[in-house]
Amino acid sequence: MKKFIYTIALSLGTLATITAQEAQPSNEEKVNQETNQFKEFFTQNMDYQVRAHFSIGGSAPLGLPREIRKIDSYNPGLQLGLEANATKWLTDDKQWGVRLGLRFESKGMTTEANVKGYLTEIIQDNSKVKGYFTGDVKTKVRNTYLTIPVNVIYKINESWNIYGGLYFSALIDKTFDGYVSNGYLRQNDPNGNKITFEDGSKADYDFSNEVRKFQWGTQVGAEWKMNKNFFLLGELSYGFNGVLNKDFDAISFSMHNIYLNLGFGYQF
Repeated sequence: MKKFIYTIALSLGTLATITAQEAQPSNEEKVNQETNQFKEFFTQNMDYQVRAHFSIGGSAPLGLPREIRKIDSYNPGLQLGLEANATKWLTDDKQWGVRLGLRFESKGMTTEANVKGYLTEIIQDNSKVKGYFTGDVKTKVRNTYLTIPVNVIYKINESWNIYGGLYFSALIDKTFDGYVSNGYLRQNDPNGNKITFEDGSKADYDFSNEVRKFQWGTQVGAEWKMNKNFFLLGELSYGFNGVLNKDFDAISFSMHNIYLNLGFGYQF
C-alpha cells in the first residue's frame, strides 16, 4: 500500500511539473508578447500631428514699467514655428490624452519706445557705458529655440480639442540688440555725467550674450478640426523665467516671452 501511495504521489508531482512548464511561455514567446505590446502602445489610441504656426508677441515685462513712457512702434516680424507631436489617448473614447512634441520656433519683435530714466548699457567709443537714458530706444529681438511641449488634451466634441501644459526650450540662435538716440545718458547714476545724442547721433547696445540658454513656461491652446485630417490652432504661451540671465543688471526689470501662436496642422 505504501508503494502504491508513493507511486501515485510521484506521478501527480511529475504531471504538475510538466503542466507548469507547458503553461509558461518560451523566451521567444515572451519576446513576441513584449514586441506586440510595444507596437500596440504606439498604434492603439494614438494620434500623430505636424503643425506650423506664426507668432505674435514679444519679450516684455508684466505691466508697463514707469521708465517706458510711450511705445512708438511695434513690429512682430515673421516668427515661424514647426512642430511634430504624438498624442496618447488614455481612454477608448479619446476624451483625455497626453501629448509630447518637438518644435523648432523663432520668437522676436522690433520696438521703438520713448523712455525716461531707463537703465541700460551702451557702447560708446568701443567701451561699455552704463547709465540712465532719457530719449528714444529701439530694440530688436530674434531668438530661435528647440522646444519640447508637454500637454494634457481634452476633447470637447468631434470638432474641438483644448489643451494645456508646460514647455521646455533650448536656445539655438540669439539676437537682442538696438540703439538709443534723441536724448541723453546719465553715467552710473541719475545725476552722473551727461552724454547727449542729438542731430541723428546714436549709440548701440547688444545684450545678445545675456539671453538665457534655457526657457520654460506654460501654454494653453485649442484646435478646431476642419475635416478628418486638417485643423486650425490657437495657442498662448508665457515664459516663467526671464529672457535675459538672472544676474544681468543693465535692465532694471525682468522680461518674459509672451506669445500668441496661430496656425494649422495635419493629423495622421
